[in-house]
Amino acid sequence: MIKHFFLISKKPELSAAEFRSYYEAHHVPLIKRLLPMFARYRRHYLDEGHNGEAPEQDYPGFDVITEIWFAQPADYDAFLERVSDPAVIAEIRADEANFLVSDATRSLRMQTYE
Repeated sequence: MIKHFFLISKKPELSAAEFRSYYEAHHVPLIKRLLPMFARYRRHYLDEGHNGEAPEQDYPGFDVITEIWFAQPADYDAFLERVSDPAVIAEIRADEANFLVSDATRSLRMQTYE
């Protein structure tokens, strides 16, 4: 199974709750519509303290780890082909401008063995 991880940073003017709300209500449906070839799409948000701030640790430079799983290499290839389409990536980037810092996003491709 191929997994692709994205380390994503929220726009500084958004609270963690606003970021999470926008991501789940707007961006997730957009990605599911534009890139339906994945097997799983999970988001792991940083845990916050009781006062809405990050726990007492150094800020890691991102606010969510997003993982997209692909059951077959052909599905991953289809994903790469879709995100290389200028119209698709333009639509994704336009939505990202509402809640995250696109230039700060880091991505990693992983192979999973069990």
